[in-house]
Amino acid sequence: MYIELIAVVVALLSFGDESFAQTQYNLKVVEDVTLERGSKNFNYLEYLIVGLHPDYPKKRSLLRFENLPNGSSSHTDAEAPFIARTIQAHRVLKSWKETQATSTKRDSSKYWSTQWLGLDNTDAKSISTGVTTIYPGQPKGFVGIGVTSAVKDWKAGYPNYGLVIWATNENIVGRDTRFASKSESDSSKHPYIVVSCFGSTGGGGGGGGNTDAPTLPTDDFHSF
Repeated sequence: MYIELIAVVVALLSFGDESFAQTQYNLKVVEDVTLERGSKNFNYLEYLIVGLHPDYPKKRSLLRFENLPNGSSSHTDAEAPFIARTIQAHRVLKSWKETQATSTKRDSSKYWSTQWLGLDNTDAKSISTGVTTIYPGQPKGFVGIGVTSAVKDWKAGYPNYGLVIWATNENIVGRDTRFASKSESDSSKHPYIVVSCFGSTGGGGGGGGNTDAPTLPTDDFHSF
C-alpha cells in the first residue's frame, strides 16, 4: 500500500496600502503529470508520484494551475520501507504538455536540459518556493508547501508554467509518496491553489472570491 495525498496550495498576495479586504480564489489544476522514464508519458495515472520505489526509476511530478483572474507492484516493508520524504516545489521556467511530457522531454519535440528537469534556473528555479515533510504512518489528509513566491511571480507577469515537486531524498529506495492527480475520479482530491488577496476596500467591487476552501495556514501547500 502507499500514502495517498491530495494537493492544495495556499499563497498570500498583498495589494494596496491602506485598509484591506480579503478575497480568496481557488485556482484549479489544469495540467499535471508524473515524470519517470524518457520513453513514456504517464498522464493517465490517477496520482502524482515523487521518490524512488524498489524496481522502478525515481519520479518527479509537474503541476500547472489556473491563472489568477484579471481584476504497481506490491513489496514487503523490508523491501520497500516507509521513510520520511521531504518534498520541495520549484517554479517551472519552460512550457510543457501533460499528454507528451516525460522525464526527458517537455513535449514531442523539445527536451528538458537534463532528465527530470534541471533545478538550476534552466528548466526550473534553483530556489524552492516551499518545502514540507511527509512522515511514515502519517494519515491521509491535507499537508502543505508554500508557493507564495511562485504565485507572486505569475501575478507580476512571468509565464505560468506551473511547479515541479520532488523528494530531496529521491535517490533513497523506499515507499514513494503519491498525490492524487486531476485524473482521480474524486474531484475533491484534485490539486488546487488557494490564494488570499488583500486589497484596498476603497477601490470598487472585488467579487468572484470562492470562500468554500478549508481554512488553512497561509503560505502552505496542502495535500490529503
